[in-house]
Amino acid sequence: MTLNMNSMPKITCFTLLIFLVSIASFAQKVEKFYDYSWKECEPTAARFYGITTKTDSGYCSKGYYIKERRLKMVGNYLDSLCKVKNGSFAFYYANGVLESSGKYIQDKKEGLWISYHNNRVMRDSTVFSSRNETGKSLSWYPNGYPRDSTALNKDRSGVHVSWFDNGIPSAGGRYSPDMKQNGKWKYFHRNGSVSSIELYEDARCINKQYFNEKGEIMTDTTNTDRQAQFAGGEQAWLKNISDKIYFPHGYKISNADAAKVVVTFTVNENGDIENVFTSTPFDKLFDEIAENVVRKSPKWIPAREHNRNVKQVMYQPVSFNNYKD
Repeated sequence: MTLNMNSMPKITCFTLLIFLVSIASFAQKVEKFYDYSWKECEPTAARFYGITTKTDSGYCSKGYYIKERRLKMVGNYLDSLCKVKNGSFAFYYANGVLESSGKYIQDKKEGLWISYHNNRVMRDSTVFSSRNETGKSLSWYPNGYPRDSTALNKDRSGVHVSWFDNGIPSAGGRYSPDMKQNGKWKYFHRNGSVSSIELYEDARCINKQYFNEKGEIMTDTTNTDRQAQFAGGEQAWLKNISDKIYFPHGYKISNADAAKVVVTFTVNENGDIENVFTSTPFDKLFDEIAENVVRKSPKWIPAREHNRNVKQVMYQPVSFNNYKD
């Protein structure tokens, strides 16, 4: 990959090399390089740098965003191949904000895990025991409104309540042991009217009744669940991106495979795009271009669950394949 940025501010390869050497020289280590999808690759195509060092209790692994010179993750493993997680872990967004943190014991989540949205608003707080949720779990939307609340007993029976990001109830019901839906569950449209009343028996839906947004009973209870989709399908969405992508003046990329930006965004209940940010960056100007293309997308067909529209988080790699002056 070659970037010709003329007089634009840049981090030179020499600067990045000094940064990596300074990390590596701190301790004896095993170092690896990873591409945009976190697959091991040659240093010239790397977007991430990983270093693993031996400790008294196992191995500590750290991953870095190379261009941003920021920590992506740090965690402890029992083995040198970093297969069995054992100890504290923390993950970070490219902007330096903590994404999530908690502890593993023998590759199973244990104790309190917390996570945040990239705007620093708390995303969820969950307690685990041998990998399973236990006790009380809470989650929030990026705007700070509560999203879910689940309270579980030791046998993992309990109750669940959720909301839309405008504060309107979204769903509610009870779990039998092992978090199996049981009894009556109610789901709501975003306007507050009931969308579905469903009766469960050990996680199996045995009866349901649908209602439209006006509260009227619907005779057709055919399952309409779907993923969010762009009008015209995936190929139309990729063409929409390709038609609008352009190169900042003065840049030239010789290794196009490395010039990918991964953009995270949400398709809301109305099919609009919101909460757009770069989850795997390449270069600031490229990141901004990719974000703007996604942000200005035409309406999508929203995801649908339990006879109502719901939000869905999407991840889109954006490729800069050809130089355009």
